Amino acid sequence: MATIKRLSLAVEFDSRPAEDISLIGFLFYCNGLFLQRQPVKENRLEFNLSDAATAARKQPGSFDPKELRVFIAPVSDKKIQQVTTIEDLENYKPYEAVLSADLQGNISILPVPDAVAQFWSFCNCRVTGKVSKWFHIGNTWTDRAVCRARVHICEIDAIRYWIYRIPDNIIAKIPDAILHPEEILRNPIPIPDPPPFEQIFSRAAAAGGENIFKTTSSEQQQMEAAAALPELSLDIRQKLASGNLNLVRETIVSNYALLHPWFCLWPWWWPYFYRCTERKVVYTDANGRFDTNISYLCFGDKPDVYIWIEYLINGVWTTVYRPPVPCYTYWDYACGTNINIHITDPRVPGDCCCNCPIPGELVWIRSIGSTSVSHINQFNVLQPPPGQSVSYNRIGLTDAAAVYDGFLSTVAGDYKRPFGGSPGFYMGFGSNLPGTGIYHYRWRYRKVGDADLSPVSGSWETLNNIEMKAYDFTYIDANGDEQIGHDSVKLGPFTVGPSNDVYIIPPTSPAMAPFNRAETDPQWYERTHNTHTIGFDSSQLKNGAMDGGDGLYEFVLELFDQAGNQLFNLPKTLFKVPDYNDGDTSVNAPNEYLQAPTVTTADAFKMLVRIDNSACQSQIFTVNVNGDPAATDCCGFVKYKPGGVEADLELSFLATHPNNFSVFSFGVTKGTCGAVANAGASGMVIDSASGYTLSAGIYSRHFTPLQLLDTCYNNGEGKAAFAETLSVIAMATDGTYRQTGKDAPYRVAAFALEP
Repeated sequence: MATIKRLSLAVEFDSRPAEDISLIGFLFYCNGLFLQRQPVKENRLEFNLSDAATAARKQPGSFDPKELRVFIAPVSDKKIQQVTTIEDLENYKPYEAVLSADLQGNISILPVPDAVAQFWSFCNCRVTGKVSKWFHIGNTWTDRAVCRARVHICEIDAIRYWIYRIPDNIIAKIPDAILHPEEILRNPIPIPDPPPFEQIFSRAAAAGGENIFKTTSSEQQQMEAAAALPELSLDIRQKLASGNLNLVRETIVSNYALLHPWFCLWPWWWPYFYRCTERKVVYTDANGRFDTNISYLCFGDKPDVYIWIEYLINGVWTTVYRPPVPCYTYWDYACGTNINIHITDPRVPGDCCCNCPIPGELVWIRSIGSTSVSHINQFNVLQPPPGQSVSYNRIGLTDAAAVYDGFLSTVAGDYKRPFGGSPGFYMGFGSNLPGTGIYHYRWRYRKVGDADLSPVSGSWETLNNIEMKAYDFTYIDANGDEQIGHDSVKLGPFTVGPSNDVYIIPPTSPAMAPFNRAETDPQWYERTHNTHTIGFDSSQLKNGAMDGGDGLYEFVLELFDQAGNQLFNLPKTLFKVPDYNDGDTSVNAPNEYLQAPTVTTADAFKMLVRIDNSACQSQIFTVNVNGDPAATDCCGFVKYKPGGVEADLELSFLATHPNNFSVFSFGVTKGTCGAVANAGASGMVIDSASGYTLSAGIYSRHFTPLQLLDTCYNNGEGKAAFAETLSVIAMATDGTYRQTGKDAPYRVAAFALEP
């Protein structure tokens, strides 16, 4: 067995590149163990095998050339200096050289082939664009920039480089899938290793009066999509049907762009046909813009750019936009043209600004979650729901919409929903804060009314969860590139002087006192104009020594000096709330939001908030025939002509909530005919609705057979199948999301009418 102590290789090309290319060599042991990397200098690559022997736990000079694997790659990206695995090296289009020894023991490699070298020439391309999201502000929708998003810019690797690495068994399935998509979609063929077959098209959940008998399978939807695919030429079809796998591969490469619509239909193909190389990671500015230069493979002329986005949510970089690669790649991207991306993730805020600091000593109490405090009613107002007659007190309720509202509609001025879950209070602080005069804040609360608003004299409690404030900063990484990092500081709770559970008012920058962070260019992740000041679990609110439970609560914001002394008789103009019609504009807090107001002063900010964490209940009951259940079994057949006389038919269902803060939607569908006219109902569970009478939580309504059968009546001899659907959902919000965990289970029941 020939052994070697030093490896020196001449590196040449089949065809000399038009421009010099900086190269680097990697040495691996046969089991994939990384041994060494060395630059190619003056067309020669040299490895010191003494060092490599230590890494491989071998004796120096005991290497057999057959035990070594050598790769050569371009130094197009400084990150290649950190590569230690063959898998990671694949992203840089390496050439694996085969070591050959002559009779004298000299080791050499063949020149780099043109088929590989063509992928080693890189060009520059400017990639620019904007990230934004639609937000509901006040009573209008606005398209707002998303700042501080992390944008990953990737290039789709040329298919020609990967095509011969795709296993034969995968390539063999392509012709049938493309030439006969309806068969493949109807009977998807299981294949090894890739992700499981997934549905492309979401199936809408049946709700209200939707016809649940009219169903469409994912396969049917995909076959409809396949029918709309572009026509393929006879030449392409013949090549795909040839059975020659190499010809099939070349046909895929030559018609790659044409075949994207087919590849979009089958997610299990994506890992084989679309490989992304990340070229750059950038961050959006205050206008949601990103603008950078990337390098891309000159082979193919234009880069194919794919973008995915992360956002820092609760201190964790979280993917908020990552659509399917084949459907959302910018093929042959024209460098310098705008890429405008709209994200929809509800967790992403819209608080970008060009001039973030609020001047002066101001305290702006902005929102609970995304709900403006100006949209929380502070007065006793008795009002029934629209279309219903039972009034209820709207104090402490909000008219704001929430994520996951579904069929729960909201109208400005219709204060209908309570708060629940885990709300968070957001505030803005003036740029002169904190100062020795105003340095700390504290949130306190007490219960003032039970769930039915009966007066309660609850004791004062403090909100004292730990509150951290995150910030970004820049640093230089091991490659000499500028990067963005993040950290956080503690706002509280602290005991300062005579006061417990107080929190530091953050300055406009983490570099300022009292935090004095020393990193380069530290910036708050949430600017001081919109800061999360406290969060809490509303189900754990206390009323002295007992649980507070559902009811009306008074929340108070108190201010303290640097020594921890509470401040009183503060100027009223210090306290701001959002304008009702424009959440980004402040107004002086009116007296109903102030504690102990005088003409010019107030002691603190206060607001009344209704809390409700109760759950809904629902049930669909058996059809009653002349007042009695139609049958004792579960088969669902209902005779509407017992004894030859048409009966009275009664439909009934249960829809309740302990405090009436829920809405329901009930629907009746007949066969494939659609909704039964006048049989559906919706409303708040507080009152009768849509012709259904409410009694002890049960809604009921009487029908004649003709009213239900209608066109299926057939002179009293007809029959039909029916489906009843019922949704009962909670109205409570945490300020951003409707509390779906308190919804009743979705109900479906069926019955069939026959004479």
